[in-house]
Amino acid sequence: MTQEQLTYLWGEFKSLGADALGYSHYDLATKTDEHSQVLWKEFLMHPDVVDYIISEMTIIRNAAINQMIQSSPESRSVGQSQLLNSLQKYGEEESKREGPAFIYCHVPLNSEQKYAKTVRECDASGIEITNEGVCIIDES
Repeated sequence: MTQEQLTYLWGEFKSLGADALGYSHYDLATKTDEHSQVLWKEFLMHPDVVDYIISEMTIIRNAAINQMIQSSPESRSVGQSQLLNSLQKYGEEESKREGPAFIYCHVPLNSEQKYAKTVRECDASGIEITNEGVCIIDES
């Protein structure tokens, strides 16, 4: 995609307003003057566009949550409470994905790994046995 095409599609996308945030490349091809689904797909996958859509959807979701919280003292709707809870969890799941994830599990070492200087082998209780004695790695 050329810079000219990106600029043109950006203008078309913005002209559709907030509704464009929920459109697929098929929808955009039928609702705009650019009818190429392939070009719209490339546009929607462009990193700047992805970041823009994520930031806009975060603002919209937070605004909806705030509006629901403001009206919650007047409402006794279980459905509204469930929707509010789901929207809040959605935001939490998104933020949990940031950064590295560490998963601890037991993996038997092969002969090469067993004698490597950087490997620390622990038993199921988190106790490491070294030549110097016993060292507790994790007390939890």
